[in-house]
Amino acid sequence: MKYMLSFVAAAAAMLFNLQPAMSAETVVSKGVLDKDTTWSGEILIKGDVEVAEKATLTIMPGTVVRFVKIAPFGPEKLYSEKEKDNHFPAAELFVRGKMIAKGEKEKKITFTSVEKEAKPGDWGGLNFNTSVDNVVENCVIMYADTGVHAHSSKVTVMNNEFKHNGTAIGNKNLKDNPVKCAIAVERNLITENGGGVIVGDGMKVLHNEISKNQFFGVYGKNLADGTVQFNTISGNGKGAIMYAVKAITLTDNNIVDNSDYNLSMLEGQANDLAFPKNWWGTADEQQIRAKVLDKASDPALGKADLSNFYTAAVAGAGIL
Repeated sequence: MKYMLSFVAAAAAMLFNLQPAMSAETVVSKGVLDKDTTWSGEILIKGDVEVAEKATLTIMPGTVVRFVKIAPFGPEKLYSEKEKDNHFPAAELFVRGKMIAKGEKEKKITFTSVEKEAKPGDWGGLNFNTSVDNVVENCVIMYADTGVHAHSSKVTVMNNEFKHNGTAIGNKNLKDNPVKCAIAVERNLITENGGGVIVGDGMKVLHNEISKNQFFGVYGKNLADGTVQFNTISGNGKGAIMYAVKAITLTDNNIVDNSDYNLSMLEGQANDLAFPKNWWGTADEQQIRAKVLDKASDPALGKADLSNFYTAAVAGAGIL
């Protein structure tokens, strides 16, 4: 009996000692991380957090990062509205140094809102600026303005889930900046966002499922060399949309069953573009063209060349 009581007491003590570690939450207020930092467990963000140049933020598997909703460009922002071209109005994780957020399949890292009734745009996003060697892998990213956004940065975005964001992923090369975007977007589930992936120069979008996004699946914007290949793009408002694109490699995708159009040239897309070797959901060319908006419907738009289309679904497309 004494042995049993001792065992119960020891177990209770062990549980008591574990509870603070399990429930503890690290609060991070507005500020700059100017030295190497590691986050684990529960992290609560109360304003802009910047990773300074030459500093690295490492986020451990299983970490949950929650953002408090703040006033747009209010006192919890590091940057004023005058600098909004490179910043979000809500709290953001702004990376000038490097961020390694590498979760595991069974211990994903979560970035989300703290709000009980969370909405897209509650927080800004993972915002990289002139930053290289970043990794966002095995993460769940929800309720951001833009989940991952890169300004003249290099980021690997792999095996993540993007859901309920304004836009899942975007990028922009900064004028006269020597660093150019190189973003690998691979094997992600990108679903139920306002928009899916904004494809800019230096981006490769490979083997993703891009589905059920309200406005678009992929958006080629001010683009000369992006690649969109081996993806499933379905159930979005529009599948692929193009604006001011000079050249794009968009091939070997399944682009099917999008609500408005599977492919749409936008006002400002005057260049003709070729989109060979995709599956459009049918082998009937007339039915394919019925889900395309281009020069055939509006003389101000460029022509979409869909010749050499597949007559069956691409078996290797989507998340492998």
